[in-house]
Amino acid sequence: MRYFIQYPAGTSDLIADALSNFVDDFSVHYRDDSAMVFDSTSSPEQVARIPFAKNAFVVLTTTPRKSIDQSARQFSGILRRQHFPALPGRTPGFRLMAHIDGELSSLDPGARKDLEKAVSASTGRHVEPRGKCEEYWLIGRLDLDELMFCARLPKPARTKKGRGAVSHELSSMLVLASRPGARDVYLDPFAGSGSFVLSRMDLPAREIIYSDTDLESHRENFPDELAQDKRVRLLSEDALTLPSISDGSVDVIVTDPPWGEYEELPLPYEEFTRAVSDSFARVLDPETGRFVLLCARRGAPTYRTSLESAGLAVDATHEILVNGHPATVFVGGRPSATETGGDRDDDHRTAPPQGPLLVGMSTYRRAMSRFSQ
Repeated sequence: MRYFIQYPAGTSDLIADALSNFVDDFSVHYRDDSAMVFDSTSSPEQVARIPFAKNAFVVLTTTPRKSIDQSARQFSGILRRQHFPALPGRTPGFRLMAHIDGELSSLDPGARKDLEKAVSASTGRHVEPRGKCEEYWLIGRLDLDELMFCARLPKPARTKKGRGAVSHELSSMLVLASRPGARDVYLDPFAGSGSFVLSRMDLPAREIIYSDTDLESHRENFPDELAQDKRVRLLSEDALTLPSISDGSVDVIVTDPPWGEYEELPLPYEEFTRAVSDSFARVLDPETGRFVLLCARRGAPTYRTSLESAGLAVDATHEILVNGHPATVFVGGRPSATETGGDRDDDHRTAPPQGPLLVGMSTYRRAMSRFSQ
């Protein structure tokens, strides 16, 4: 079956690395900076659970790209001759949307009415202009020479995040980029509202450490699962010293330190990045410790120099956008970990993840094998 997903701009390489952990027999048909069309034998239910997809769709049919109204009429003819596959989240109503080259578009009233009649005849549903219902989208991308007619898959329920928090999709993607293992001690030393911690809780871990000097102000907004998960240890400590964390006791850090653009830093920026890097180097496992760090793009060269001066290796760099702001993601760790792929013992393979990351067992075995390498 063919699928279309959208994801945070600039994360295409991270998506390509992570997606095979969640779907079976994965092959790319098309991808750009913020979207991908791929083929997979996985069910729509499984694709709907991909944690880093902003939106996911089943591609029902395609037509060579023409004007949106011409294509809508072609889709009307195609849909009158075929039945839709069974999809999750069936409701009696539906609406049509058009998303062309990254923007919502309008249809000629006549073309829209013809397409609505064709969808209604094929599905038995009625047009529902508002409220919760099925959505069928006409989708075009700049470098794709066809238009797609797609059914939007229902998004899994997610914990509401605070204003300004890193999105569920980006948090999940960066946690996966850290190559999580089932026996990891995980740390976010600038945890804030807990975005990365919440994403890490969806995967097996030995211990998950939340640390932030403003813990008490954030605690009242924590979702119940963060406060109740027995793996989570809450600290209110300075990320530059972390007095409660022993040397070499942390397997992986995923974090988003203050950018120095919207808040005052305790030190000049260059000194701050050196202190952060030295703190990482102290607490990370001396052989297999690894990190994922998100920072403002203009400060990335300073961070890279500081990380390397602290004896940490940057294995990969990704340029992305975060709420429209240019950002850089560094993925790396101890030189021995990045050179060997961070090989881990077999006992890191434990029970499958629960909740939105629960997938078929064949996918899980492949995913956990990759996580443990």
